[in-house]
Amino acid sequence: MVGPDGRPWHSWRVLILPFIEEHKLYEAYSFSEPWDGPNNRKLADRMPRIFAFSGARQPGNTTANYLAVVGAETVWPGATTVTTTDITDASSQTILLVESQDTNIHWMEPRDLSFADMDFHINNPGSITSPYSDPAVVMLDGSVQRLLPGLQPDTLRALLTIRGGESLDSNTSGGWTLLPDGRQRPLRQP
Repeated sequence: MVGPDGRPWHSWRVLILPFIEEHKLYEAYSFSEPWDGPNNRKLADRMPRIFAFSGARQPGNTTANYLAVVGAETVWPGATTVTTTDITDASSQTILLVESQDTNIHWMEPRDLSFADMDFHINNPGSITSPYSDPAVVMLDGSVQRLLPGLQPDTLRALLTIRGGESLDSNTSGGWTLLPDGRQRPLRQP
């Protein structure tokens, strides 16, 4: 959400609080000031456990490990809204949320990974990273997939776009392949 000064003020992570049983935290948050305003700063250490990797769930941790990839090509275009009619790629082949362990993004901060700036290599800084060997992503259809570290950058880019029209294939071990001939193979869940 953008504030009156035209800058991002509130994260999607704050907006979903009522839907993850964090009603009291949502009610304590002030939408009349930015995420790091005087009132909201008092809530910084109350990060819901769901926003951190299981091993990182400790008192004082405020770093979100689940992020969106933001960009005009993605499900998260920024200040505009995406509708189902805007998405022409298969929902089972479009990434909604990603794991990231090295960004130091505060859970309330309205910042995520930037499609324009990210490194499309798995487990490289500034990309999709995980303490586990195969980072997990949530697809637009709600399924959870694992990305193998050897995933090609052009394939990851295709998985992040909403209307690229790429043909993708997934094998049973979570490996994705961008098909060069335009044929669409059926997706199989790992």
